Amino acid sequence: MNAENQAIFCYTLQHFTVEDPIRIFEMGTHKTPSGHAFGPAVRSFYLLHLIEKGKGYIERNGVKQNLSAGDAFLIKPNEITFYCADKAEPWEYTWIAFDGSFADELMSRANPNLFMKYQKSGLIALKNAVNSENNDYLSCLSTLYEVLNSVKVAPQKAETDTVSIALSYLESNYFRQIDVTTLAAQLGFSRAYFSSFFAKRTGETPYRYLTKIRMEKAKEFLKSTSYSVEEIAYSVGFASLQRFCDMFKKYTGLSPLSFRKTAKTSSLPQV
Repeated sequence: MNAENQAIFCYTLQHFTVEDPIRIFEMGTHKTPSGHAFGPAVRSFYLLHLIEKGKGYIERNGVKQNLSAGDAFLIKPNEITFYCADKAEPWEYTWIAFDGSFADELMSRANPNLFMKYQKSGLIALKNAVNSENNDYLSCLSTLYEVLNSVKVAPQKAETDTVSIALSYLESNYFRQIDVTTLAAQLGFSRAYFSSFFAKRTGETPYRYLTKIRMEKAKEFLKSTSYSVEEIAYSVGFASLQRFCDMFKKYTGLSPLSFRKTAKTSSLPQV
């Protein structure tokens, strides 16, 4: 793990209490050296970076996201992340770190995404605060709200668009090995938040929705083809025949072979 290099400037806020619903305890700016990297590591607080210049990438849950000037990225508490600046065009970014009992609610209201675009007003406010000699708790709190206001989105629109993308992906890729945590990260959300608004929109969790697609596809294969149960299991995304059989019986009440036999019997012409 490469250690974080010394920032150009870092302001640490000392005067907050444990009871404060929002605690802003660090702001800083960093012109990173070539290939500067940090992690994989876990933070105990929210850390929001606004990238002013350069490019690089961040990786979490095995998903890599390229980011450049005008982008922002959020590191959530207790989340393992790794980020690295480009060797030819390293980042120059400004950050603000905060936590508190209201932090989760505040972020969900401002922007639930892990990656986002920011308006210049947020960067200006944050850089002014970093360079100020008169920061107190209220002025730092004001800076945080200005930064969050510059990255805010309409959550309902963002969630609706994301669910539409997710539905299309699941319906087109049900036969692949799909991990919900990875899918959520690719869409820019934590698994918990993604699963929550996905369920509100569809009435089912992403995992249950994917299972339903796979089971319906399996039923079609059993009724209309002569593929073996094992071939069907792999064709609908299961890596284990036993797992497929268990899930199919739980979903339909019948084993795959019993379902096929029943389906063929019901399709025979009546005399």
